[in-house]
Amino acid sequence: MSDMDRLHEMIERLPPRQIRALLTLLDTLQPISDEELAQRLSESPPEKVDDETSARILAAETEQGENVSHDELKRRQFP
Repeated sequence: MSDMDRLHEMIERLPPRQIRALLTLLDTLQPISDEELAQRLSESPPEKVDDETSARILAAETEQGENVSHDELKRRQFP
């Protein structure tokens, strides 16, 4: 699956509030640098992530080739 396909899938699962936040973050007349994007992300308020979303994030990270044991997965999901 390409990065673009993964991004489309992730966006389709976002609630409306998060879509508006993402549009605000990315909607500029000119492209922004990676540093500017990182700064905007670091300044954004933290979002509460439910268990289902957390599990999907961890599963997506694992799909990228990272080997994660069941115990490590539980530790990451429930710190």
